[in-house]
Amino acid sequence: MEALSASAPFAEAFDLAIRQRGLSLEALQRRMAIRGAQVSLATLSYWRRGRRHPEGHRSLHAVGVAESCLGLPADALTSLVARPRVRRAEPWPGGVSLASALGSESMDLAACEGIDLDGNARLALVSVHQRATLGPDRTERSVHTELVVTSRADGVDRWVSFFRPQTGGGHQPVLRSAHCCRPGRVRRDAESELVALELRFDYPLRAGETYVFDFEFAYDGKPPETSYLQFGVRAPARQIVLQACFDPAAVPVRCYRYDGSAARPELPVGPSGTSHIAVLDARPGVYGMCWEWD
Repeated sequence: MEALSASAPFAEAFDLAIRQRGLSLEALQRRMAIRGAQVSLATLSYWRRGRRHPEGHRSLHAVGVAESCLGLPADALTSLVARPRVRRAEPWPGGVSLASALGSESMDLAACEGIDLDGNARLALVSVHQRATLGPDRTERSVHTELVVTSRADGVDRWVSFFRPQTGGGHQPVLRSAHCCRPGRVRRDAESELVALELRFDYPLRAGETYVFDFEFAYDGKPPETSYLQFGVRAPARQIVLQACFDPAAVPVRCYRYDGSAARPELPVGPSGTSHIAVLDARPGVYGMCWEWD
């Protein structure tokens, strides 16, 4: 690769590396996912065009993974990215920031004005079961989530769900169904396609009271192709189960589990065309599974 000036803008260097490697953004995204860095196509595109700049520890890690995927020396790109700034303490003792849990950029959340982004801290996660249904064309047809929570205080009456397609391209996530909850305020970031949706409970909870509810996201129009399923938690959770249900006409050749550690154990895909991960006593962070179609 041509030598990169230490003062070259990150976007320029990133674009040059991609072009010289001859990769599409989709191919780069897949390679990064296999190495444990889940970044949307929209975010990669914004980085490449200079519309956004990587921020935070998670983004810096993703840039380092991109270096490896692009065959670059260590720090060839990360040296062009400002090191993460020390941020104010979050109201989640021992937790992580919302942007880190979402695998998102903090600026994506600016479109969520009017929604209490820290309101979920008033609930403790007992159980999460998220199931993605994939179609014969490798697209994400729907994602169903069931939550069991315990209220930390009196009067808690809602949960904020964050959802974003893997790929950009104008996809329109919509709430298909909701049980024991109803949709409230919704905010969308047009560029990243991030959706923040309030789900209001049937009644306010008392401190220590449990509540069970579920909801399902789908798409208006053509759904996006996807190669991973993940869930981020800002505070400890007793149990997280993620399950991918593949169409018999499109079963991946390999599935992997990731959780931020170096280990990436391979997951079996059963005769029913499903694969899953189960995490007990999960600490704050992002847990997921990804797969290779070819």
